[in-house]
Amino acid sequence: MPHAQVQERASLPYRADIDGLRALAVIPVVFYHFHVAPFRGGFVGVDIFFVISGYLITALIHAEMQTGEYSLAGFYERRVRRILPALFAVLSASAVAALWLLFPEDLSRFGESMAATAIFASNFDFWQQSGYFDTAAESKPLLHTWSLAVEEQFYLVFPLLLGLFRTAPRRVLLLLTGGLAVASFAFGVWAVRSYPIMAFYLAPSRIWELMLGAILALGAFPAAPRWLAELLSVVGLALLGLAVFGFSPDSAMPGENALLPCGGAALLIYANGGGRTVIAKALSWQPVVFVGLVSYSLYLWHWPIFVFARYESFAPLRIDQALAWIALSVGLAVLSWRFIERPFRDRRRFSRRAVFAYAGTGIVACLAFGGALVATGGLPERFPPDVQRVLAESKDRDPRDRSCGGITLDDIRAGKVCVLGDPRAKPSFALWGDSHAASLIPVVSAVAARRGRAGYYVGHSGCAPLLGVMTSDQPSLRCARINAAALSLIERRGIGEVLIAGRWAYYDRGRGTAADPREERRLTDLDARQEDADQHAVFARALERTVASAAASGRRVVLIADVPEIDGNVPMMLARMMLRGRYFDAGPTLAAYRSRQAFVEREFARLAQRYRLTIAEPASILCVGGRCAVAADGRPLYRDHHHLSVFGADRLAPLFSKLL
Repeated sequence: MPHAQVQERASLPYRADIDGLRALAVIPVVFYHFHVAPFRGGFVGVDIFFVISGYLITALIHAEMQTGEYSLAGFYERRVRRILPALFAVLSASAVAALWLLFPEDLSRFGESMAATAIFASNFDFWQQSGYFDTAAESKPLLHTWSLAVEEQFYLVFPLLLGLFRTAPRRVLLLLTGGLAVASFAFGVWAVRSYPIMAFYLAPSRIWELMLGAILALGAFPAAPRWLAELLSVVGLALLGLAVFGFSPDSAMPGENALLPCGGAALLIYANGGGRTVIAKALSWQPVVFVGLVSYSLYLWHWPIFVFARYESFAPLRIDQALAWIALSVGLAVLSWRFIERPFRDRRRFSRRAVFAYAGTGIVACLAFGGALVATGGLPERFPPDVQRVLAESKDRDPRDRSCGGITLDDIRAGKVCVLGDPRAKPSFALWGDSHAASLIPVVSAVAARRGRAGYYVGHSGCAPLLGVMTSDQPSLRCARINAAALSLIERRGIGEVLIAGRWAYYDRGRGTAADPREERRLTDLDARQEDADQHAVFARALERTVASAAASGRRVVLIADVPEIDGNVPMMLARMMLRGRYFDAGPTLAAYRSRQAFVEREFARLAQRYRLTIAEPASILCVGGRCAVAADGRPLYRDHHHLSVFGADRLAPLFSKLL
């Protein structure tokens, strides 16, 4: 996030090339967010900004410490002047747009994130929101403020540390910053594998990026000779290019992958220090510098504009639409920089007291407004009653879906699992799978009860029902252990029938549908201890391993094919159709569904012959007349874009009546 640290020219020599470097950071971020190819790694612009920020802020503080001018009050006054005015402007505009456009649940989430943003805690808020059942990132207008929160949390602590060591020799400061950088980097490498969402959002795994800039600011390296500076600047630019154009959304960040953009930014800052290199002169070109000057405002404005445009269109933006919205973002950024950022930095126009009073008032207003949106549930009365009823279907979820799908490994090992069907009967079957299996709990339980049968639910939401694999979004062995424990329980309890359901094409293809194009999941075969380049091969081996184990001892195995995935949140799609008075077929064609499931269906057919499986196809009920339905009798069949609601699951009762 290009936070507006324009150097104090009275304290530090101005470096136009750093403003140019800001431009190289913000442009990929904007293009990446608007899905403009080929900027698939454009998100690394945030990492570049962290390095720039660490360099500039540390250089300024160190210079003031050397002249005896440093004070915490002065430091935080500068932060308030540079950060809050433009931020409050964007928050205010976003609040108006959110009131107009967002549906209640999303507006309530917006209120929560607005309050968190005002106190620089939005990274914690988005970290807590993230998870298997989280709403799409592209429905969160303030998601980009996580990086602002990380930086401001860092600056609550780092200036204090520098103040404590203000009289220490430079080598002590270098040891301090270097030690923090090494510890943070090591933590990030570990966390990105064990807790990737936490690693992405929280400061401890990001501190080293700012420290990299701080080390440069403290003069850790002598000035390079001209030839070496030219070489290092070219290498630095190449590293940035490799990251921006070579990374993809499934590149784990901010572990060792972040070395490319951060290292590239550090090399450019170091090599271009004298302004002598060819690249330094290119970065100092006035149009490039101007983009860098407005980069903070551009970063603030572009993401809410994208989210609201995408939310209103309810479809991926065409390239011409994306470019038009980018142009609007640039225009607002220029206005914001000229009429908000610059005036508030002028001490002659706004005194310290006025600035702090403005900041306090703005924070309180954001907290109050955000809290009101949460307390009112997102003001659902803004919409007609029939629209409210359709939107409420997103909560049509059996309580057992969440509770049974969230049981722990210890629970499964201890046999403390959910019992479905007739409580008086002895469990004779097991439903095993992920959240797609959990969404079938109400219909399976109801049908089993009518048949006088009982069974166990032994799955876990987010865990593919595949033995011996690890998924990239669950990099620990937790899911593998849960599946092994589920099979062990089936064997111990003498279960004779196993129903296995999952989001099969997702695991096979490693990618979700168009509704979540960045949702990627790679399988690693734990037997082979490798991530096979051919995802199909890993999936096929794991599926057969699972079926063979489940079918052992003569158990009957039923593979339940997946339900069609929809290119959008179904309740929201139907509500928007109602508001516009325009209805269209939102579900995929049967042919499209078959195409997505093609490899899975071939494997099912092969295994059915080998192990005498039963194959159950929800599509036989949900897809009639060549198209898959998303609603029936005016009610959504899904609670989001790929989980059936209770109403939708009940439609499959005839299918399970035959199976049970």
